[in-house]
This record gives sequence, C-alpha cells and structure tokens, in this order.
Amino acid sequence: MHWEIIKKTELDSWNKKLKQTNATLFQYPYYLTGEYSSLFYQSIFIKYVDEGKEFAFAAIIEIGIFPFKVGVIDDGPIILHHNFDLQTMLEDLKKISRKRFYMHLQIRPANIEFENFLKSDAGFSTNLFFPYHQKEKSDWNIYNQPEEQLLASFKRQCRRKIVLAGRVPFKFVKLEDDAQLRNVKTLFNQVTKIKGHKYIAFQAMLKIYKNGKKHSLCDLYGVYLNDELVNAVFIIKDALCFYHFTSAMLVKGYKDNESPPAKLHLFIMQDCFYNEGKEFYNISYGGTHNLVRFKELFNPVEIKKSPYYTYVINKKALSFFQKTTPEGIGRVRNVFRNINKHIGSFYQFSFLLYFILDYFPTE
Repeated sequence: MHWEIIKKTELDSWNKKLKQTNATLFQYPYYLTGEYSSLFYQSIFIKYVDEGKEFAFAAIIEIGIFPFKVGVIDDGPIILHHNFDLQTMLEDLKKISRKRFYMHLQIRPANIEFENFLKSDAGFSTNLFFPYHQKEKSDWNIYNQPEEQLLASFKRQCRRKIVLAGRVPFKFVKLEDDAQLRNVKTLFNQVTKIKGHKYIAFQAMLKIYKNGKKHSLCDLYGVYLNDELVNAVFIIKDALCFYHFTSAMLVKGYKDNESPPAKLHLFIMQDCFYNEGKEFYNISYGGTHNLVRFKELFNPVEIKKSPYYTYVINKKALSFFQKTTPEGIGRVRNVFRNINKHIGSFYQFSFLLYFILDYFPTE
C-alpha cells in the first residue's frame, strides 16, 4: 500500500465519491481548488491504494515555499475501507510528507479513531507551530428539526426580524442563470465599494460555484426588491451539511429593521433541510462583531473541534521560523529591499537561493 497523488483529471470524480462518505467540506476538491490556488497556497489530493483499490483519501493544503512549506490536512484523512492497518497508513503519510519537503505536517483528524492514533504516536504533538492557517476552534451549528420547532429555537429578536421582513415585497430565490450571477457580481462590487469589505476574488468564487453546482454541492441564494438584487448568500455543501461561505447586502429601498438576512437564512434552511435532507447548517463561528451578533440570533450550538496534531520534519527550518517574529520578518524584508536597491533583484534572488540551499540542505 502507498499514498499517491491524484491526477487533476480525476479530481472532479472525487467530489462525487466523497458524497458517499462523512467527509467535510474541507476535503472536497471543488472547494479547495478554488480557495487555494495561488503561488503560496495550493492544494494537492492523495489516495491510499493497493493494487488499484482505494482505501483512503486526503486533501493537503500546501502553504509557503521550501524550506518553510507546511502541509495542512483539515478533517482528514477520509477512510474508505477499514480492512488495513491505520498505523502503517500514518507512517506512509509521514513518508509522502518528507518527499514533499514539508517543514512540518499539521493534521486536524476527521474522527476520534484517527485522533487516538495521532495521540499515541510519539512523532506527533499538539504544538501549533504554524497558527496562520488556524481555522476557528469551534463550529456553530443549527440542526434540522420540524419547521415549527426550528423557528421556536431562534431568539425572539430573530423571529421578529423575519416577521418585519415579510412586510416588504422581497422576492427570495435561488440564483442560477447567467443574468443572476452577473447580479451577484454587481452586488459584491457595490458592497466592496461602499463598505470596503474584502471578499474572495469573484472568479475564484465562481470557480467553486460551478465545480460544486454540478454535484449539487453549491447554491447561491438571493433577495430581490424592485428587480434589484439587495442580498446574496453563497452556500457550500458536503454530504451532511451546508456552510455559510460569504454574503453581501445592500440597504436600499427598505428600512434597517425590515432587512431581509434573517428571512433569507430561514429560506436557505427550509431548502437545505426539507428539500435536500441536510442534517445541520454550519453557520460558521466568528466574523466581525455585527456578523457574530447576527449569527447569535439563531441560537447555534457550539461544537468544539479537535486540535491540530503536528509532525515536524525539518527541525532546522522550524527553529529558524520560530525565532523569526513578525518584527524579525520585517527586518529580513528590509535587508532584501536594501540588497535589491544597491545590487539588483537578480543578485537578491541568487543570494536568497544560496542562503536556502546552504542553510537548509534538502538531504
């Protein structure tokens, strides 16, 4: 048995395969290939195979460049069959991490069984050496229940907002055709210009949407008033639940206390709970102060996540990285700026390359 990298031509089929498992969103190729596709943030996908049979799957987010490249597995690996030795699989995962020249591998396990293996492995610790990718430590979930009970579980203020929004002739819809997608882009651009919010690039969002939509893993929901889109929410999904990814709202043509977001989220829950049978809505923990206050209106249940477990590979690089505080990084940046100013970018790059190869040998 061994881990091998999945070819890009195979990735789309894994979105379908993972729907037959309990894999969370953070293992799906349709999401990760859109979210992490830059020079310093990339995603790779591996499968554990033996004689053509697939036993496990893992998505790895690769952050940075050698020698400070970090591999991160969120909610993985995904076990497809149980008739193999998990300890051997873990050792093979360490091997492929060394071959990828990671400074360290950081895993948030998918389940208690695999977490117990990580706890018992002396090579792993719960030290978080790379906090810059740290996801929220908790989830905020709203669980599927009969609609009357669902509404009753919301705070009184939330139910009031839903009633007030019902007095305005809002039109709540799924946004699917090209004209509606253009409306979404216009809305996000308007909100960015007016409020200064920074969103994921629209092309990246569109890539996630189109790749996920073909497998019923994405939806855009919106609110129209007087034929103008005033509120939109991008929902991304896995087999069991749906997630709030991003949203935008324009206060135009209605009073603040009649705003549509609470009613729109109820509309989303009605569709995903009762039409698709999703088990819960991960409304996502955290955000701006106003966003957190809005989410609290739905009385979400806080679920603590497992910690990250870290396997260190390049101790020398990690030691250097730990000593380089944000202030230290600024000083290093200034050194290279001065080198560039007085010598030139080519020599700066040559100096940096020489330093990396000399200080952090690949073998």
